[in-house]
Amino acid sequence: MQTIVINNQKGGVGKTMFAVHLAWFLAEAGARVLVVDLDGQGNASSVLQGERRAFPSADLFEKKAPAKLVGEAGITVLYRDERLHAIELGHVPYMIKHFAAFADAFDYCVIDTPPTWGARNFAAMAVCDQLASPIELKDFAVEGVKQLLGSIQNVEMKGRGGRKIDFLGLVASRFNSHSRRERGNLEALIGAVSTKMMVPGVVTARDAYEQAMSDRMPVWAIKSQGAKTAATELRAILTHVRDRMVAKKKDQA
Repeated sequence: MQTIVINNQKGGVGKTMFAVHLAWFLAEAGARVLVVDLDGQGNASSVLQGERRAFPSADLFEKKAPAKLVGEAGITVLYRDERLHAIELGHVPYMIKHFAAFADAFDYCVIDTPPTWGARNFAAMAVCDQLASPIELKDFAVEGVKQLLGSIQNVEMKGRGGRKIDFLGLVASRFNSHSRRERGNLEALIGAVSTKMMVPGVVTARDAYEQAMSDRMPVWAIKSQGAKTAATELRAILTHVRDRMVAKKKDQA
């Protein structure tokens, strides 16, 4: 199982939109996809409420082992409940242990994380193979990236025994191509981190993405010209992410 964490320590950047579309994208090819919603807002759980539901994600952080998971083609969701807000660092070892038991049941796991740093983010990064970070091109974007990279290094040393996280890169999200400021911020960000840390392409600010989340369906399932344009740009990005995950799996084989 290849596990990817979608993380940004800031809300409103399109993190959940990206996570659920990645799950839909992987599942449409027949893969067994596990989605773990660790965000207390539960937006991924809500959008994916029509998918197969297993048990609350907070069960992973309990001392007692959660129910056994049987992987099936399509999406299986570990959904949000109120207990997520009480998760502390002392619960993280339980999550790492329980999560390892799912490795052979699924092909992919997508973990949606909360926008503020804490035990749930630490746990997600501790168990992941890859990490992708949607980021808005607002002012101070570079400072946010520095914070993210610091968190990655912290988890690598304290939660992974020095084992590196495969950082797929930053995903330019909700990008306003008509904004001179945002275009300048994108150029500044690329200059600061290099193109190697950027996932190719941008997710443009489009109403179609909001409609997709509201209608609880992939943007490519919506029959409008705007949605078709959005689908083209997003699927190109998701294809790159999937290919990186597949390559990583082959390297580990």
